[in-house]
Amino acid sequence: MDKQNRQALAYLLIGVSAAGRALLAVPENTQLQELSLTVLAVVGYFLVSRRGVAPLLCGIAQLVLELVLCGSQSGGVWVWLMPALRAVDLWLLLLTAVLMLRQAGQTTKAMPVVAAVPLAVYTVTHFFPGAMAAASVSFVIFSVVLLWYAVLMLRAYNAARVKH
Repeated sequence: MDKQNRQALAYLLIGVSAAGRALLAVPENTQLQELSLTVLAVVGYFLVSRRGVAPLLCGIAQLVLELVLCGSQSGGVWVWLMPALRAVDLWLLLLTAVLMLRQAGQTTKAMPVVAAVPLAVYTVTHFFPGAMAAASVSFVIFSVVLLWYAVLMLRAYNAARVKH
């Protein structure tokens, strides 16, 4: 890969980050891993920020939320907000995916819709202790759909690499 091809590098970093998040596939005790993968994605968003700043802003918001979530593990002030912050973090991830797919020219409308369904189920069910099984299953399904996003970003990487 040409070291000057920032666009291809960005898509590669974002695709690897999405694949890493997908492989976590558990909603609990993954905040530190998600934080490091989000940092990787934010670097990718920064590399393509000339083409649009919205993904970078969403990525920075995710990073802030994940830092708060990591700090809340020890019983901080935010502990009672953790379920809501977690849901907002995941919806920001999906929004960023939609923005990056548009920016990369990967115009699939199916992936965001398919991802939104299990994410909506997770958002609702993880607030109820009796529905933890449904929340876990929907989170795993959402994680599998993130693999689809990773594949699309890796396709964009390949197209940008070949084009340059």
